[in-house]
Amino acid sequence: MRFYPLLPVLTACLFGQQVRHELVQLPAQDGGKPLALYQTLEGKSPKVAFVLMHPRHQTFLHFALEPLAREGYGALGLSPRQGDKSGIHEELLLDLAAGIKFLKSRGVEKIILIGHSGGGALSAYYQAQAEAPPARRIRQTPAGDPFDMGKFDLPKADGLILLNAAEGEGLHIAHRLDPSLTDESDPFSYDPSLDMYNPANGFRVPPEPSHYAKEFLERYRKAQQERARRLVEIAKANIREQEFYRDLIKSPAYPHMTTAEQLQIQRRAMFEKPLNVYRTYAEPGYYDLAIDPNDRTLGHYTAPRVDGQKRSDLFNWSSDDRMAAMSPRAFLSTESIVAHAALWSNLKQISLPVLVVNSSADSGIWPSEGQRAFDSTASKDKEKAVIAGGEHSLQPDGPKAGAGDQRRQFTRIVVEWARKRWNP
Repeated sequence: MRFYPLLPVLTACLFGQQVRHELVQLPAQDGGKPLALYQTLEGKSPKVAFVLMHPRHQTFLHFALEPLAREGYGALGLSPRQGDKSGIHEELLLDLAAGIKFLKSRGVEKIILIGHSGGGALSAYYQAQAEAPPARRIRQTPAGDPFDMGKFDLPKADGLILLNAAEGEGLHIAHRLDPSLTDESDPFSYDPSLDMYNPANGFRVPPEPSHYAKEFLERYRKAQQERARRLVEIAKANIREQEFYRDLIKSPAYPHMTTAEQLQIQRRAMFEKPLNVYRTYAEPGYYDLAIDPNDRTLGHYTAPRVDGQKRSDLFNWSSDDRMAAMSPRAFLSTESIVAHAALWSNLKQISLPVLVVNSSADSGIWPSEGQRAFDSTASKDKEKAVIAGGEHSLQPDGPKAGAGDQRRQFTRIVVEWARKRWNP
């Protein structure tokens, strides 16, 4: 474990004197080295700590961490070892385990996972594997690569908080895929009958709301799932192509080939053909607010604004860096419908106390998803809370934005929930 002793001095100037910030490099059991930022009050060794991790983003400065540290808790933000282009979800569980072990080495007795957005499915996946007997844990990744989770020590967490948690990165993406794309190699291939942004299908340019007929939505959802399955098959085909050349190196014929032939095979065995997924911002509920209604405004929060309007319809045709040039193994493990990190199914396998928090103006995660997360949780000790007027990261938004204190409300809800169960 590597420490950076000068960092607390430097960060004190940026963050204030009351909270100590310590950057550490953690040793995962498979040799991975995730980074983490640990925040505590100066001079305090908390017995209860929160861990926050997302599969694609570093969470060092997540808005929830420092306020919780100021309340006397430990607050650890973990950065995944790899980016979303090549990250394997199964490896990320070992990063999370390393964070929990680090906290225990600091005297922390109770550990609460916070899963925000895609971090919710990651946290639930971790806890489901931690609670499972080693013999019943997963044995391979969705790409078919060996990964025996039963060989690793996965310390159980003591609590789980879900904040605007997605059903799983891959399942969530499947509901955003544009089914009007007909050829995955051509970003401009097009079936207008399946385009939610086609005025003939009900779309209206914001600020006018859109409305989609039930029959269109049924065809649309079916076509989205068909495209999601098509992408899985493309990713698997890319992997099979690479494995063909890897197997060729092991074949009896390989030693008898010329050097030039062997080099060509070695190059193909090294190359993992990337996957480009185009047009991934096409959820009808972005503009038809009657679909799973809440207090959200038109458009998705990630979309650029044009004349004050969130234009997901235009953003859908731009390059989505998240889904460009992805490793097919990373796609299957994180962004596909066959990923193991599926929130609802993993929640059915856990027993620790769970708090489900959703915000009413979230344009990405909607009421039915929060309710299903709560209903899917097998734990006997579970609670649900809704914060009015908050977007996905609790930015004030919508008609109930109020005083704009949604993040402070979240801290208060979390602290009250935690203190009923554990002393900080």
